Amino acid sequence: GALLANRAPVLLGPTPDDRLAAAERRLAGLAVRNRLARELHDSVGHALSAVTLQAGAARRVLDSDPEFVREALTAIEETTRRTVDELDSVLGLLRRTAGTAEDAEAAGHGQDTTGPGLDALDGLLARCGVPVSYTAGGDRGAVPGAVAREAYRIVQEGLSNALRHGGHGGPVRLRITVRAEELEIV
Repeated sequence: GALLANRAPVLLGPTPDDRLAAAERRLAGLAVRNRLARELHDSVGHALSAVTLQAGAARRVLDSDPEFVREALTAIEETTRRTVDELDSVLGLLRRTAGTAEDAEAAGHGQDTTGPGLDALDGLLARCGVPVSYTAGGDRGAVPGAVAREAYRIVQEGLSNALRHGGHGGPVRLRITVRAEELEIV
C-alpha cells in the first residue's frame, strides 16, 4: 500500500491544487515580463524621442551655433548610454524571470519593485529634450514606492508624447502635488 501511495502522484498526475498553483506561477511570470516590457517600451520610446528632437535641433543650427550642437551631441550621447544601460538591465531581468516560476515568485508576483520613482524626476526633466516648467507641492517622499514609480512612468510617457506630438520642442508645464492619500499630476 505504501508503494502505491508513493507512485500515485506519478501515475495520476498533478492534483487540481497543484495545477492551480502552477498556473498561478505562470501567470505571475507573465505579469512580471509584461511589466518589464512596458517599462522598456516607455524608457526607450522616451529616449528615442528626445534624441530625435536633439539631433534635429542640432542639424538646424549646425553652422550657426556650434556650442549648441556640442551640447546636443553630449546630451544625445548621455541619453543613448543611459538607455543602453536600462535596456541591458531590463533584458537581464527578463532572462531571469523567463527561466522558472520560482523567479517570477521571487520577483514579487508582477509588482514593480525596481525602477526610478519621483526622486529621479529632476534628472528626467533635465535630460528630456524639451524645456519643462515644473512646480511641486507637498512631500514627494511621502508617496509609496510603487505609486512613485508609476508616477515617474506617467510623467515620462507625457514627456514622450510632448516630444512626439508637440511640435518643435515647445515648453511643457508640469505640476505635481502630493496631499494626504492623493497624488496629482497635471
